[in-house]
Amino acid sequence: MSEKRVPPYPDEVQQKEELITRTFQYVHPFNYENVVVDRRYNCGEFHGLEMNPINSYWPETERRPADGIIIEEENPIVRVVVIGSACTPPGYVTLECEPVAGFRRDDEVEQVMPVRFRINGLWGMHLRVDQWLEPSGTTRPIPEETVANSAFLKDESFRCTYENIPLAGMSSALFEIPPSRQVIVSGGSETPHWRSDKFPDDAHYSFRIIRTTVLANWTPPHSAQ
Repeated sequence: MSEKRVPPYPDEVQQKEELITRTFQYVHPFNYENVVVDRRYNCGEFHGLEMNPINSYWPETERRPADGIIIEEENPIVRVVVIGSACTPPGYVTLECEPVAGFRRDDEVEQVMPVRFRINGLWGMHLRVDQWLEPSGTTRPIPEETVANSAFLKDESFRCTYENIPLAGMSSALFEIPPSRQVIVSGGSETPHWRSDKFPDDAHYSFRIIRTTVLANWTPPHSAQ
């Protein structure tokens, strides 16, 4: 078979590798020993953990870096699944990786090729508070469990539900990545930014579940041990 290889390959034929994997699941609010929620944006959330995906100035003129969920595993991560919803669809999710030693060529310039990914056009949104909250009152009360955690909802009720908004739902993003010891997950909404919108800058994505798949049969290189 090696005689039919396209020249000029002076090296020996590579051997394919069988990957044996394990998958771990992390859920909102992502309070785990190996997870860091690097977060500066805070909002009332009943649906997941919202993140601010970009560097931004706030009214206090404070410069706030973009938020991210940082996950580290003992074995290399080769796949990441993100499940959540956009504030204003379509949403997007980004992933930055820290590859293990040996992924890059010896002559590769790391600054030329960052290991990062982005998935756009994600369908599915959770309802904004101005979409579902009816201050004047209706015949549809808000669930007691929700009111118990948010006193300001005590005398309020539903304006509408997901049945009135066809874009309401969840989205998922699947990333197949080089073996990496650390990943940083973030995301946002590609908002239309209408001037008359009540929340034209609601450019966030709400994270509910993150799954990481790692190499179970990985042996670190001698130099990395």
